[in-house]
Amino acid sequence: MKKLMLSAAALMCGTMMFAQFNTSDVDQTGNGNGSSVNQVGFMNDSDVDQVGDNNTSSVDQTGLTNESDVIENGDDNTSGVIQLGDTNESTVWQYGDANTSAVDQDGITNDSFVWQDGDGNTSAVEQDGTSNDSYVDQWGDGSDSDVKQDGMTNYSNVLQGYYGSFGDHISTVDQTGTSNTSYVLQDGGLANDSEVIQSGDTNSSNVDQYGNVNGSVVWQFGDANGSTVDQIGDSNDSFVWQDGFANFSDVDQVGNDNGSYVDQWGISNSSMVEQIGDNNSSSVYQGYIGDFNVSTVSQLGNDNASYVFQGGDINISDVDQTGNGNSSDTQQYGTLNDSDVDQIGDDNGSVVLQDGFEHMSMVMQDGNMNMSDVSQTGNNQMSTVTQLGNGNGSIVSQSN
Repeated sequence: MKKLMLSAAALMCGTMMFAQFNTSDVDQTGNGNGSSVNQVGFMNDSDVDQVGDNNTSSVDQTGLTNESDVIENGDDNTSGVIQLGDTNESTVWQYGDANTSAVDQDGITNDSFVWQDGDGNTSAVEQDGTSNDSYVDQWGDGSDSDVKQDGMTNYSNVLQGYYGSFGDHISTVDQTGTSNTSYVLQDGGLANDSEVIQSGDTNSSNVDQYGNVNGSVVWQFGDANGSTVDQIGDSNDSFVWQDGFANFSDVDQVGNDNGSYVDQWGISNSSMVEQIGDNNSSSVYQGYIGDFNVSTVSQLGNDNASYVFQGGDINISDVDQTGNGNSSDTQQYGTLNDSDVDQIGDDNGSVVLQDGFEHMSMVMQDGNMNMSDVSQTGNNQMSTVTQLGNGNGSIVSQSN
């Protein structure tokens, strides 16, 4: 009987030790702070530190070895953490007033870090799957970040409001698939807006915006696509849409009110756009039934416009404009066509149409108000147009 009682006592002791393997630590300094911690499972760990008045924190962890760390330093901050699964980790640091953070992680070994330093910032992180990683760092006031990752080994990094920014930046990242990567930096100024949507595997997006009221949208559907957007100035706008495999886009805009649109379909198409000045516009369409096309657009000055359409395979287009009010329209249909347009001066215009196989066109305009129109159909046409001076006009038509 004595042995039976001892065995029962040992079992109860073991049960108590097992139940105590979840750990919670709450420290509150100030007035009107509230914290709620709910942990179900084994070896979950929660640490909540609140300094100030009227801060609110909620932590709900279900599973094994999940870990949550919440720091709220200021007044009227709100934090909510939900973790379901195993070995997920959440860190929330909020310094300032009226910041809001929501973290929801469902799966295994997901990691979220939210750091908000300022007033009135909002962050939402939702990760479902395995080994997804999100880092959100917001400084200044009134910025908003929304990160959703569904799949495996996706990575998102959002930095908003550094170096004395006024704030009010908006970032949205939505990644579905495996090993997608997104990096967003919105630095200084006011009210920059970035949207990144990636669906597929191993896509990569890098967005840097410096200034005021810049807007960037990156949509990537498929696998192994890559996009880079750099915008410096005010009211610049960039849209990148990639639907295919291993396409690459690079957009650089420096100045004010520049606009770039890149639309890539197919396989291994490449686009590079550089615009320096004000009110420049560029549109690039690649791979509507076609692969391995290359487009390069460089515009230096003000009010320049470029349009490039490549529908076919292995076409090459190079547009260089230096000056003001220049326009270029290049359309390539077929295979192995090559177009080179160089414009130096003001108000020059170029139109190039290539339809067929292995055409080559070179247009050089140096001066003002020159106009060139080149049309090539069939196979193996070659054209060279050189205009030096002002007000020249040229029409070339080749076919076989």
